[in-house]
Amino acid sequence: MPKNLELRKVIAKLQRHGIVYVSGKGRHSKFYDPESKKSYPVKSHGKKTIILFYALEDLIKKFDLPGDVFD
Repeated sequence: MPKNLELRKVIAKLQRHGIVYVSGKGRHSKFYDPESKKSYPVKSHGKKTIILFYALEDLIKKFDLPGDVFD
């Protein structure tokens, strides 16, 4: 089970897998995979926002990432 992480660390780890962080469109910022056109909204205020473990697990399932991507 992944631990809670800061948003900036999650962004850095997901960029290695081709998933980008989009903050200028719509109401909430989101993680977006340009290849599969999947997105995951994130409610955040600044880069020090904590992303909880259940949201990290949802990201792993949504984007078909390896289970140890956030370890």
